Amino acid sequence: MTEKQRLLNFSGESPLYQLFGSILIIVGVGFILATLLVPAGMWIFGADLNVLTNADASLTDNDISFIRYLVIIQDLSFLFIPGVILLLVMKQPGSKFIELKTPELKEIGLVILLTICIFPISSFTGQINSAIHLPSWLSGVEKWMIEREQATDNLIDSLVVSDTFRIMLLNLFIIALIPAIAEEIIFRGVFQRIFTRLFKSGHLAIWVTAFIFSAIHFQFLGFIPRFILGLVFGYLFFWGGSLWLPIISHFVNNAYPVILTYVQGIEKTNAIPDIPLWKQAIALPIPIVIIFVILFYFRNKNLNPANKV
Repeated sequence: MTEKQRLLNFSGESPLYQLFGSILIIVGVGFILATLLVPAGMWIFGADLNVLTNADASLTDNDISFIRYLVIIQDLSFLFIPGVILLLVMKQPGSKFIELKTPELKEIGLVILLTICIFPISSFTGQINSAIHLPSWLSGVEKWMIEREQATDNLIDSLVVSDTFRIMLLNLFIIALIPAIAEEIIFRGVFQRIFTRLFKSGHLAIWVTAFIFSAIHFQFLGFIPRFILGLVFGYLFFWGGSLWLPIISHFVNNAYPVILTYVQGIEKTNAIPDIPLWKQAIALPIPIVIIFVILFYFRNKNLNPANKV
């Protein structure tokens, strides 16, 4: 294999080579594109990056449009475009993209049902997560985490609010569709596959990828529910054999609050359920069982010998 061929194809390389090469491609492509596109957006919208730190202030429609633009650029620059490049260079020459096989209609329905069952689990674990406090000697770190979480929540709230059906559809595209495709390509399509080879364990790869997936969002008060989401997405890909399964689940998970906010408003959507945690816990076994039944359905139907470890 020539040096040029080595650079253009990762398929035959060691998992460590693939891992560091992937990180370099993500960082390199991301920064190059962001360096070009972010200033262009500042010029187009007549705004600057201070809108990101002043999200709790009154934002104009132009500011919100600029924030939407930045979200798209971030997902395309650091996730989608590098992810597509990595899928291409990690593919065996002459082989097909088996990870992009189209799921059956029944499988799509099962994934949607599975994702709906995750909602009460995410709500329950999110409330527990937000009640966890660091030791007193880490109070400064906890304060920083809370402030960052609030700033992120303010940004998300400013984007999710939909006054019209057209804006709601735009939000679905920006907040649900693009992240679902881009993040699943990177985390499940690239890193989970690399970690499976590196650790020689598909299960360990899923847990490590889910941890990174949750941590990279820097929303620490929601770490546990996002970690659980990462596990579900990981097993959908590992046992289902198609990236479209976690992409669909990811999309439904992100689309739910967008649609709910459009229907009932941001205040009701963000309201903490007025139900004691113990009552919520009593109801959890049913959705948990449904999730496991669906996951094992994919495991039994689509066992991939290449993924056995």
